[in-house]
Amino acid sequence: MFYLKFGKTPQGHMLIATTESDLVYAEIDADYEALLGRFNQLYPDAVISNDGCPFIDKCWDAYQNFFTTPELLEKIPVSPKGTEFQLLVWRAIMQMPLGTRQTYRALAEAIGQPTAARAVALACSKNTIALRIPCHRILRSDGALGGYRWGLALKQRLLNRERFGRPTELR
Repeated sequence: MFYLKFGKTPQGHMLIATTESDLVYAEIDADYEALLGRFNQLYPDAVISNDGCPFIDKCWDAYQNFFTTPELLEKIPVSPKGTEFQLLVWRAIMQMPLGTRQTYRALAEAIGQPTAARAVALACSKNTIALRIPCHRILRSDGALGGYRWGLALKQRLLNRERFGRPTELR
C-alpha cells in the first residue's frame, strides 16, 4: 500500500510516496502527470490508498522544512528501489554528513569500486528520493557541479544552503 502527496515545497513542486513506515519516492517537477507517470513506471503494481497516513504527513513536513531544519529529513527511513549497485551508492551517500561533498571518483573508491566513477554518477542520476538521498553532494573531480536529476540551479542552491547555513528558496 502506498500513500501519495503532491504540492509545492521550498524545493519546487514534489510528489512523494510512502508506505506506512518508509519513504519510497520523492521527485521534483511542476508537472504532476509526469511525476505520477514516473512513479507508476517504478511501481507498476502499486496500490494507492486515499486514506490518511501520519507517516506521509511527517515526510511532507520534513520536505517543507528542509531548508531550515534538514536533520528532520535525515531521520526519515527510506526504501529506495534500485539495483544492488545503486543501493550501495545511495547508502554511502546517505552516510555523508550534512555540508560535506565528495567526488564521484572518491565515492567509487569509498565503496570499493575505484574504477566505477561513471557508474556512481549514473546511480546518482537514477535516484528517485530527492534530498533524502543527497546526491547533490557529489561533484566532478574538477570540483564542477556535474549533473543533477532535478537541475543544476537546485543543486547549487542546496550546496550553498549546506555550506553557508542560510535558508534559500526557489522563487
